Amino acid sequence: MDTRNRTDTEWKTLIEIKTAEVEIVDYDIASGLLVDRPSDIARLIDHTALKPDCTAAQIDQFESYTAIAKGARELDMVLAIGLLKSGHYAAVYDDILAVSRACSSTSPHTVLKVIIETALLTPPEIVAACYIAAEAGAGFVKTCTGFSGGKATVENVRLMHKAVGYKGGKVLVKASAGVRDLETAMALCRAGAARIGTSAGVEILLETFKARDGSASS
Repeated sequence: MDTRNRTDTEWKTLIEIKTAEVEIVDYDIASGLLVDRPSDIARLIDHTALKPDCTAAQIDQFESYTAIAKGARELDMVLAIGLLKSGHYAAVYDDILAVSRACSSTSPHTVLKVIIETALLTPPEIVAACYIAAEAGAGFVKTCTGFSGGKATVENVRLMHKAVGYKGGKVLVKASAGVRDLETAMALCRAGAARIGTSAGVEILLETFKARDGSASS
């Protein structure tokens, strides 16, 4: 069935199936996520400034095209939390798809990151959010904006990684909010995060250099 024509009931059925799969399947974490060089850490750290009122409804297709025309090569949008919690899955999908289409109009494609605000969702809702975002063409599912409370946790990142694992690496996980030190960043990478969003990038890099120098001298 064409994904664009699924009803809320059909989405609900597929999400229930996907949730069951996530609960029983344990995906291996790629060893490439475990970096040991400062340059690799630097490529993993990415911080995007978002306004508190930056919602999925505001980042519509027109605004996406405008941003891309001005040079944006990555777009962040916040998933429509209220619609998801109300079971309006088709509307959530359509909202993401509109932005995804704008992103796919460029060459190379603009990367779309869908922020699901894990602190506001239950585990089944996290799976549903990740599945819908992946089906709509997101390149990343991201934990939090940092404006709705909560922070990236190992448990949520692992769950998100499992939820999009069926895409075979085409949809990645970004862990953002509350990442303030190297230990936390590395734990999230081991759980499945391909990127880390943080405003403490300099501090984390300094920790990396100290760990490297200490290892070299021992």
